[in-house]
Amino acid sequence: MHYDMPPHAIWAVRGGSSKISSGEKHSYRMTAVLTVRANGDKLPIHFILRGEPGRRIEQGEFDSYPIGHFYSVQESAWMDERVWAFYLRKVLKSRIHEPTVLVLDNFDPHVSPQGLKIASEECGCEVAAIPPNATSAVQPLDVGIMAPFKRHL
Repeated sequence: MHYDMPPHAIWAVRGGSSKISSGEKHSYRMTAVLTVRANGDKLPIHFILRGEPGRRIEQGEFDSYPIGHFYSVQESAWMDERVWAFYLRKVLKSRIHEPTVLVLDNFDPHVSPQGLKIASEECGCEVAAIPPNATSAVQPLDVGIMAPFKRHL
């Protein structure tokens, strides 16, 4: 998910260009990880923000973000093995109370040896990786929520 916050006003010399250079835009990137149980219960949203782990955003800003959700920082605002491990341990683990099947796509961090080990040994989940190109059949959040949402951005 990308969002831009261009300036509210542009000062330009009469007859000059009023184009905004990419350096003047405040372009941000964020990933929102949505999780829903088979019974329809929604888990807290995990927001992955673009930035450097351990730096200003993670150290100084997370405390001011809305409570009830989880936040991570990654250089590209994508899910990687470190962020996936955080998600499993901090978001998912405390919400699993009985044997659970975790249905995931074949994204590398989801099916990496480390990710599978954390999911099974620490969280008590059996991972079921769905086949590639099966999004429309077995990822209802992607089809019913994320695709329409992205169309309106």
